Order: sequence, then structure tokens, then C-alpha cells
Amino acid sequence: MRFFFRFSFLFVLSGFNLVFPQSGKTITYVSDDNPSGYFQVFTVNEDGTGKKQITNMSGDCYFPRLSSDGKKVVFNTDGGIVYVVDDIENETPPEPYYVFTGEHGSFTNDDQTIVFNSDFEGVLTIYAIDIGDSEPYIISDLGYSNQQVVSKDDSKIVFSAFYQGGKDVILIDLDDSTDNNVYQISNNNNANLLPDISSDNMLITWASFNNNLQGTIYILKEGKEIPLSKGIESANRPKFSPNDKKIAFIAINDTKTKLYTMDVDGSNKKSYDVKGGNVANILWYDSDNILYDAENGSNYNIGILNVSSGNSKLLTSSGSSMHPFVNN
Repeated sequence: MRFFFRFSFLFVLSGFNLVFPQSGKTITYVSDDNPSGYFQVFTVNEDGTGKKQITNMSGDCYFPRLSSDGKKVVFNTDGGIVYVVDDIENETPPEPYYVFTGEHGSFTNDDQTIVFNSDFEGVLTIYAIDIGDSEPYIISDLGYSNQQVVSKDDSKIVFSAFYQGGKDVILIDLDDSTDNNVYQISNNNNANLLPDISSDNMLITWASFNNNLQGTIYILKEGKEIPLSKGIESANRPKFSPNDKKIAFIAINDTKTKLYTMDVDGSNKKSYDVKGGNVANILWYDSDNILYDAENGSNYNIGILNVSSGNSKLLTSSGSSMHPFVNN
């Protein structure tokens, strides 16, 4: 799939009152719980069973992302190289193959195009490459563009970029090949980071940080920029639930990083004490459950939280595991 752009170129488990999904989705993550001691790509079932090592690289792997059909995984190494593994459902998956220099790769819906970050031309920005091609094509030529999220229908991309002297949230309409397909979403003097877009493309949320690095979750609704997380010390990493009814985010509360949810209008804020320690990365597993990684001392582990019951469980318990991902 080719994007169009204006730049020269974005279970039910019963017992102890726990309720967790049994959808059969595959979760991918990275872990050093293997003979090499490096972070390698793994997959696991939502109940913690079926753990399988996918890669055996001579270095650390980070940020794995599954294809829409769940048969491929893209990831990057600590050396800044994007790789793909095909047929990960096989008992012994094939060796990873090189895609391009960069990081934070993800598939579009056709599973043949990868969107990623790279600074190979001197400035960190967003590129896409069709699998099998030798050269990528640029999506954004704004300054320092990253943290991109492609909409579920591949028609929009939201990201953070330097624009008119500030760090702003930008949207590109990938279906529009005219010169008017780029939109500035945030309109404040803060650093605006880590955007997400709802599944119907009607809402955009992001974290906005002031000079004291205090973050507030904003949402763009009907053209208005609305702060949602007032009263919470510092909020970050907002993510829409798959049904677009809630936003999950993390926040620093005293000396602890906690997981929160709220409705998309900012009401019904709720914090959760989850197993594993301080929450780092979050992702909705489905509209009732959230995957997360949490740090306790020097180790990270993967957990899942049911937002209705407030109960959580760890899916990993040995070594250090992080960067969970699932298609939802």
C-alpha cells in the first residue's frame, strides 16, 4: 500500500473474583529470560501460557508489533535496525530479515507496509517502506517527527513534531493528495506528545507537558482542545479503548507511577494498584482489559488489568519483560 502525502516527502478466568479475557489473541513482548541474556521477542497467550521465543539475536530487541493477521512481527534492535519475522505461528519461526535503519516499526492493515522512525537522512522523522523494497518514502518532513500512530483504517496518521517553534501534535490525511492534508491539532505553548486517535477517527488525545514537565491529557473534540486530567499530578501516554468510550493513561502519584482510566469527557477517573510495580507502557487488550509492563527494582514484568473488577495478574514472572503488544 502506498500512502499519499503533500510533503516532499504517519479469559474469562473464574476464581478469586478475577475476570480476564479468553479471546485467543497473541501477545508479543521482549524478555531477557533466555540463554542469551539479551532482550528477545516472545509471544504468549493472555493467561500466561504458551510462551514462545521468536528471535535469537546477538543484541537486544525492542518494541515488537504484530501484523494484522498475527503471522508477522516487526521490531528494532538496540543498534537501530528494523527487522521482520514471518510465520511466527510456526513451531520454529524463520530468521529475522532486515527492513531498514530505524526503530518503532508497525504494520499497516495490508501487512505489506511498515511505518517507522529513522534519522538516516540526518533528521529523525517518519517513513514508510513496502516489504521487499530497498528504499523508504518519507511521510513527514517537519522537524523531529515521531511517536506516530496510524488510524485503524490507514487513512490518517497522528504524530508529534516541531512545528512553528513548538512540539505539536500533527495529523496528516493520507487519503488526501492535495497540499491541504496537514493539520495542526494542538494549539498551546506546551510540549505535546504521544498522541492517539480513536477507532472512528473522530477523536484525538495526547499528553501536553509544561515547563515543569507536568503532563495533562488533552482531547480534540469538535475542533476544541480540552484538558481532561486536571487535578492529577502528571499524566502521560493516553490510549483510547477499542470501543472509544475510555482513555487509559499513566500518572506519577507521589513517588509511584500508576495506571488510570477515565471516560472520554474526563469523567469517572479511576486509579488502579496493579501487580508488578510502577507502570510504564500500556495498551488496551480489549475494551475491558489493559496490558501493561511494570518496573519493580531492576526488572520489568508484563501484566493485565481488568478495569471493571480492578484485579490484575502478571503474565511473566522471571527475568525482565516489557513492551507488550496485541492487535485490538
